[in-house]
Amino acid sequence: MTPSLKLLPLILLGTANLVVAQDRPEEPDVNCALIKEGVQRLACYDAKYNPQAERDQASEEQLEEAEADAEELVADKKTREKIVGNALEDDPDDGVMAALVDNYLSAERAIFSFTGSFVTHQPNYILPITWVDDPNALPSSPRLGAIDYDYNLENEEAKYQISFKVPLLTGIFDDRTTFWFGYTKKSFWQVYNQDESAPFRETNYEPELFFRHALNWDLGPGTLSAVSVGFNHQSNGQPDPRSRSWNRIMGSVAYSVDRWLFMVQPWYRLPENSSSDDNEDIESYLGHASYHAVYKLTEDRTFSLKLLNNLRSDNRTSVEFGYSFPMGDTLKGFFQYYNGYGESLIDYNERIERVGFGIMLNDWL
Repeated sequence: MTPSLKLLPLILLGTANLVVAQDRPEEPDVNCALIKEGVQRLACYDAKYNPQAERDQASEEQLEEAEADAEELVADKKTREKIVGNALEDDPDDGVMAALVDNYLSAERAIFSFTGSFVTHQPNYILPITWVDDPNALPSSPRLGAIDYDYNLENEEAKYQISFKVPLLTGIFDDRTTFWFGYTKKSFWQVYNQDESAPFRETNYEPELFFRHALNWDLGPGTLSAVSVGFNHQSNGQPDPRSRSWNRIMGSVAYSVDRWLFMVQPWYRLPENSSSDDNEDIESYLGHASYHAVYKLTEDRTFSLKLLNNLRSDNRTSVEFGYSFPMGDTLKGFFQYYNGYGESLIDYNERIERVGFGIMLNDWL
């Protein structure tokens, strides 16, 4: 395990408002231990003790010792809750999601201190069993036509998603602006199709480069947390006639209120020559943006909703619902329901309805 991954739990617990704290005027002498709300208590300690400066001055031996001590504290959930408090279960709704997002963004900035670090981008999950009502056995596109599979599709298959991002640059305009490389891989595996040697039916690859700017602006009842903009490529790595791909300029805006996080991700598709476009009508099915809502029910229970709509008279709508929940002390279960277009590139123009159960490895927050 890299040093950055070993330090990540400590960073997530201890770096809220880290950068902002360094520039604040001198605060009155406050007994931080008396503050009930966990996030505010951590911010109080950060403001008083400036942990970034301590780390900059520490030796390698001291950092390694801190890592070992942190693992002992953070690994046990009951110990962690005893130390920082369970803000999501014991405290009011007000500001819960804003504090989580602020912690997350502060942790991202801290990751830049460690070479070769990477963190979660989109959720990471494994669904060993999913069921599709009517598999698309004859995928098609306007230019490439229709082509069937050389095997019979089963209704049951596995689905998983792996997503991470790597920090590239920080401090471009100020310490709140960061530059990232992100990568997401989503696969659909006919693992139960033993008669056909369990083939991978479809895999989508999604590399991207993007700038993110942390805002933390109070706006109405909530907080405008961050904005981002960048280049996104998505393809399935297949030759014609199963090839599917597109390039986009994508943006993102995140707004948090109480236990809710709302995100809008608009995009502009970069034009392609019609003679080489694998899926020229993809925006007729997926539209020009995705809309997300995340609700943090408790510390380890999260609802998520993703919506797509082409905003045309034929009203093609897609919805993805997810619910993650605890399974014992270390695992999180995950339920996912999808109904609509674009779950995979090969099926971008075919309505798919899927139900899946599995394990959530890394949630939204």
